[in-house]
Amino acid sequence: MEQSKKFSYKLAAFRKSVSGFVSALDIDLGQFNPEIIDVIKNGQIQKFEICAELTWKVLKFYLDQFHGIDAKSPKETIKEVYLLELINEEEYELLLDMLKDRNRLSHEYRKEYFEEIIQRLIKYRDLLLEILSRIDTQDARR
Repeated sequence: MEQSKKFSYKLAAFRKSVSGFVSALDIDLGQFNPEIIDVIKNGQIQKFEICAELTWKVLKFYLDQFHGIDAKSPKETIKEVYLLELINEEEYELLLDMLKDRNRLSHEYRKEYFEEIIQRLIKYRDLLLEILSRIDTQDARR
């Protein structure tokens, strides 16, 4: 598959993932009983984990495709995106926090981690929407 088509495919998957995450966070939890709220929160976390994984992978592909940079890991990918000034320092730190939170959930489930991370999902949503917008803008210029 041609590289630009492959990037478009990955970007479309990322866009769909972020859209699902946004929709999950838009649910008004106040209208549900505690058991349903727990199920919804678990779904929100799962969508977050998928978005976190796709974020660094799309950025990695973006770096390779448009800047010839072959980042080997999620942290290296985020660092390179920062060094290219595609994100600012606050966004850089938030992306690193997002990866840490994803790893905490994936490797060691603890109720207190879960509740802490649930509180940060809105910040992550806003960051993902901003990154998506910037990638779309950069992609449209090419």
